[in-house]
Amino acid sequence: MTPGTASCRAALSTLAGLFLLTGCQTPQQQARELAARRWNQARAQVKVRLAADQFSAGNVRAAANELNEALQLQPEYPGVLPLRVRVLLAEGRVTEAADLLQQVPRALGDVTAQSGPANEQAELEYLRGVVRQQQQRWEEALEAYLVAVRLAPEEFAYVAAAVQAQLQLGQPLAALELLQSCAGQHEWTGAYRAAQAECYEQLGDWAAAAAAWRAVADTPDADGAIRERLALALYRAGQYEEAIPILLMLLNEQSDRRAEPLRPVLAEAYLATGRAAAARDQAQVIARSQPENVQAQRLLARALAAAGDLRGAVRVAQHALRLNPHDPTSLELLAALAWRAGQRDLAATAASALLLIDPDNSIAGEIRQRLGSGN
Repeated sequence: MTPGTASCRAALSTLAGLFLLTGCQTPQQQARELAARRWNQARAQVKVRLAADQFSAGNVRAAANELNEALQLQPEYPGVLPLRVRVLLAEGRVTEAADLLQQVPRALGDVTAQSGPANEQAELEYLRGVVRQQQQRWEEALEAYLVAVRLAPEEFAYVAAAVQAQLQLGQPLAALELLQSCAGQHEWTGAYRAAQAECYEQLGDWAAAAAAWRAVADTPDADGAIRERLALALYRAGQYEEAIPILLMLLNEQSDRRAEPLRPVLAEAYLATGRAAAARDQAQVIARSQPENVQAQRLLARALAAAGDLRGAVRVAQHALRLNPHDPTSLELLAALAWRAGQRDLAATAASALLLIDPDNSIAGEIRQRLGSGN
């Protein structure tokens, strides 16, 4: 064998080895594999879209199935992680959702430093917050929500989530500051005003809460729940005249008695505005439906007294006390009503019992003093 022939054979042997090592294929094989990959990508894309549609429609199990099939076709399908987390959360698989998010580097709020699109990073941080919230780890949830807000301030859902976390942590002023920082983008929305109202509620600023709820109630999609929040804020702000028509409307609208808890508020608003007869009528409805409810009976007693029926008020107050013989509020009411009705023995008995429970009670003390002085 000549040296030239040996060199040629060695070269051919090397090329053959490289061919085997690199897995070289014929053009036809390459074309078939490329076509198969493209076909799988197309099918995976369709599956992901179907999964998103199913999830939006509330069909979580169907969404999970479509998503699993998509990932089998293309395991590294881009941008699908947020949907995977949402599906897991919807199925109650919080730990698995947390584990999946754990594989993603934390965003720090600097868009230029992120490895993926800012919107996707923001959504992942938001979902991280949802996971922490479901785990009752509110400080960590708030931290994640605030990062999501920094990355995508145009998404009010992230702002609202951060506000709710701040309210849960007892930080209404911080929540208001956050809302103010994005007022230019969102203050025209009902969701913004509702979040603002909840901050004012926690601060006890019921007039401001009522103003914010009124703005929400004026939006086209406002429902009965919004009007209820408005009515309660108006009542607590002492704006009874404005609260009454809304309360009446809510009670008349609800045929399934869902609004019945508002009836005592309406009765109290009538009492506060001097409409004793209307208050009595509402209180009678409540007392008839809740004969064993001490508060309902006390409300009726007060309404009857305001309407001038002191003897009836005393009878109802006695019934309320029988329901809970050691209730200081019921004892105080009975002592006061009995005194006004001229039933001094009953007033004295109730006052004495009340002083045993509450020695510093001013009403019982005054009754005892007047009895002692003969007035």
